[in-house]
Amino acid sequence: MIKATGSASALQLSLDGRPLAVLNHAKLGFSMDGQPYTVRRSGLVGPRYELLRDGTMLLSAKQEAFASRYTVNLGDRAWVLKPVEIKTMHFVLFDGVSQVGEISPAGPTGAIFDITIGLPELLPLAGQVFVMWLLLWKWGDW
Repeated sequence: MIKATGSASALQLSLDGRPLAVLNHAKLGFSMDGQPYTVRRSGLVGPRYELLRDGTMLLSAKQEAFASRYTVNLGDRAWVLKPVEIKTMHFVLFDGVSQVGEISPAGPTGAIFDITIGLPELLPLAGQVFVMWLLLWKWGDW
């Protein structure tokens, strides 16, 4: 389980107490284990985000137009990421009709985050960080 603590400008992710990555809602990318990852964004209404390493796309997420709902694609796999309620920071990940993961804050904390990220191992670690980056990017717009 990944933990995220900090603010929108410096959200620190850790896995089993080991530092994993630092995310910033204003930057299109992050570093993990010394490897830089870039996020490419395209489109205005219903934007698409792609996670790249060394110019190779690893996975993508497409936002539904005018909604906080995303389809996350990895190869031929697709998951749906959506909020539990409108304007909430609690998101769930579905594989078809089955909930397979969630990103949940400890409670209303204002500008300081304390988040638990429980996503399936089928989604690589860089992909799990990317999903958290995607939500932080969205929350930075609120």
